[in-house]
Amino acid sequence: MKRVHKWLLMVFVTLASTQCVTTVGDDPTPIPSGVSKTELLAGKSSRAWIITSSKIDGKEITNQTSTCVRDDNMVFRTDKAYEWNEGLTKCRDKDPQVYETGTWGFSTDETELILNKESRYKLLTLNTTTLKISIKNVFGETEELTFKSN
Repeated sequence: MKRVHKWLLMVFVTLASTQCVTTVGDDPTPIPSGVSKTELLAGKSSRAWIITSSKIDGKEITNQTSTCVRDDNMVFRTDKAYEWNEGLTKCRDKDPQVYETGTWGFSTDETELILNKESRYKLLTLNTTTLKISIKNVFGETEELTFKSN
Protein backbone atom coordinates (compact mmCIF):
# COMPACT_ATOMS: atom_id res chain seq x y z
CA MET A 1 0.00 0.00 0.00
CA LYS A 2 2.84 2.38 0.81
CA ARG A 3 4.30 1.75 -2.66
CA VAL A 4 1.01 2.74 -4.26
CA HIS A 5 0.88 5.92 -2.18
CA LYS A 6 4.51 6.80 -2.94
CA TRP A 7 3.92 6.12 -6.61
CA LEU A 8 0.81 8.31 -6.67
CA LEU A 9 2.66 11.03 -4.79
CA MET A 10 5.55 10.86 -7.23
CA VAL A 11 3.15 11.14 -10.14
CA PHE A 12 1.35 14.01 -8.42
CA VAL A 13 4.52 15.97 -7.79
CA THR A 14 5.72 15.40 -11.34
CA LEU A 15 2.56 16.81 -12.79
CA ALA A 16 2.60 19.85 -10.56
CA SER A 17 6.01 20.98 -11.69
CA THR A 18 5.62 21.37 -15.47
CA GLN A 19 4.10 24.81 -15.93
CA CYS A 20 1.42 26.99 -14.53
CA VAL A 21 -1.67 27.82 -16.54
CA THR A 22 -3.36 31.01 -15.54
CA THR A 23 -6.91 30.13 -16.48
CA VAL A 24 -9.71 28.68 -14.44
CA GLY A 25 -10.67 25.31 -15.93
CA ASP A 26 -11.53 25.73 -19.62
CA ASP A 27 -12.29 29.41 -19.10
CA PRO A 28 -9.56 31.45 -20.82
CA THR A 29 -10.12 34.28 -18.35
CA PRO A 30 -6.85 35.05 -16.54
CA ILE A 31 -6.68 34.52 -12.82
CA PRO A 32 -7.05 37.88 -11.05
CA SER A 33 -3.79 39.72 -10.52
CA GLY A 34 -2.24 39.29 -7.11
CA VAL A 35 -3.11 35.57 -6.83
CA SER A 36 0.15 33.70 -6.32
CA LYS A 37 0.87 30.11 -7.24
CA THR A 38 1.13 29.41 -3.52
CA GLU A 39 -2.45 30.63 -3.07
CA LEU A 40 -3.62 28.60 -6.07
CA LEU A 41 -2.05 25.45 -4.61
CA ALA A 42 -2.67 25.98 -0.89
CA GLY A 43 -5.58 28.43 -0.75
CA LYS A 44 -5.67 31.01 2.05
CA SER A 45 -4.44 28.47 4.63
CA SER A 46 -4.79 24.99 3.10
CA ARG A 47 -6.32 23.26 0.10
CA ALA A 48 -7.03 19.56 -0.48
CA TRP A 49 -6.61 17.94 -3.88
CA ILE A 50 -7.99 14.59 -5.05
CA ILE A 51 -6.68 12.59 -8.03
CA THR A 52 -9.00 12.47 -11.04
CA SER A 53 -6.56 10.99 -13.56
CA SER A 54 -3.31 9.06 -13.41
CA LYS A 55 -1.42 8.19 -16.59
CA ILE A 56 1.83 6.47 -17.47
CA ASP A 57 3.19 7.39 -20.90
CA GLY A 58 -0.28 8.69 -21.80
CA LYS A 59 -2.13 5.50 -20.78
CA GLU A 60 -4.86 6.01 -18.18
CA ILE A 61 -4.33 3.81 -15.12
CA THR A 62 -6.65 5.41 -12.56
CA ASN A 63 -9.13 2.53 -12.67
CA GLN A 64 -6.34 0.06 -11.86
CA THR A 65 -6.14 1.41 -8.31
CA SER A 66 -8.48 0.53 -5.45
CA THR A 67 -11.45 2.78 -4.72
CA CYS A 68 -10.07 3.36 -1.22
CA VAL A 69 -6.91 4.88 -2.80
CA ARG A 70 -8.71 7.02 -5.37
CA ASP A 71 -10.36 9.17 -2.68
CA ASP A 72 -7.08 10.02 -0.91
CA ASN A 73 -6.34 13.72 -0.46
CA MET A 74 -3.13 15.62 -0.85
CA VAL A 75 -3.36 18.72 1.32
CA PHE A 76 -1.05 21.69 0.79
CA ARG A 77 -0.73 24.37 3.45
CA THR A 78 0.53 27.92 3.08
CA ASP A 79 3.25 27.20 5.66
CA LYS A 80 4.83 24.91 2.99
CA ALA A 81 3.76 21.67 4.70
CA TYR A 82 1.80 18.95 2.93
CA GLU A 83 0.12 15.69 3.86
CA TRP A 84 -1.31 12.67 2.09
CA ASN A 85 -4.38 11.36 3.89
CA GLU A 86 -6.83 8.51 3.43
CA GLY A 87 -9.76 10.70 2.44
CA LEU A 88 -13.22 9.37 3.25
CA THR A 89 -12.39 5.66 3.03
CA LYS A 90 -9.43 3.71 4.33
CA CYS A 91 -8.20 0.53 2.70
CA ARG A 92 -7.70 -0.97 6.16
CA ASP A 93 -9.33 0.27 9.36
CA LYS A 94 -5.99 0.19 11.20
CA ASP A 95 -4.26 2.48 8.69
CA PRO A 96 -3.52 5.97 10.01
CA GLN A 97 -5.65 8.76 8.53
CA VAL A 98 -2.52 10.72 7.57
CA TYR A 99 0.11 8.45 6.04
CA GLU A 100 2.67 10.93 4.74
CA THR A 101 3.77 14.43 5.67
CA GLY A 102 6.52 16.68 4.42
CA THR A 103 7.44 20.04 2.96
CA TRP A 104 6.77 21.54 -0.44
CA GLY A 105 8.00 24.46 -2.49
CA PHE A 106 8.32 25.73 -6.03
CA SER A 107 11.46 25.96 -8.13
CA THR A 108 12.83 29.48 -8.52
CA ASP A 109 10.94 29.98 -11.78
CA GLU A 110 7.81 28.28 -10.34
CA THR A 111 7.69 25.65 -13.11
CA GLU A 112 8.28 22.75 -10.73
CA LEU A 113 6.66 21.58 -7.51
CA ILE A 114 9.30 20.18 -5.16
CA LEU A 115 8.40 17.80 -2.34
CA ASN A 116 10.77 17.28 0.57
CA LYS A 117 13.50 19.18 -1.30
CA GLU A 118 14.10 16.24 -3.65
CA SER A 119 11.12 15.09 -5.75
CA ARG A 120 10.65 17.55 -8.62
CA TYR A 121 7.35 17.51 -10.48
CA LYS A 122 6.77 19.53 -13.61
CA LEU A 123 3.75 21.85 -13.32
CA LEU A 124 1.49 21.37 -16.33
CA THR A 125 -1.62 23.12 -15.01
CA LEU A 126 -2.32 25.00 -11.82
CA ASN A 127 -5.47 27.03 -11.34
CA THR A 128 -8.22 27.27 -8.74
CA THR A 129 -9.77 23.93 -9.72
CA THR A 130 -7.05 21.84 -11.38
CA LEU A 131 -3.53 20.70 -10.59
CA LYS A 132 -1.72 18.67 -13.22
CA ILE A 133 1.87 17.48 -12.77
CA SER A 134 4.30 15.07 -14.39
CA ILE A 135 7.55 13.32 -13.60
CA LYS A 136 9.88 10.81 -15.23
CA ASN A 137 10.00 7.71 -13.05
CA VAL A 138 13.00 5.45 -12.48
CA PHE A 139 11.92 3.33 -15.47
CA GLY A 140 12.02 6.33 -17.82
CA GLU A 141 8.23 6.49 -18.07
CA THR A 142 6.36 9.78 -17.83
CA GLU A 143 3.83 9.75 -15.03
CA GLU A 144 1.10 12.38 -15.21
CA LEU A 145 -1.37 13.14 -12.44
CA THR A 146 -4.41 15.38 -12.59
CA PHE A 147 -6.09 16.56 -9.38
CA LYS A 148 -9.19 18.58 -8.68
CA SER A 149 -9.56 20.90 -5.75
CA ASN A 150 -11.53 19.07 -3.09
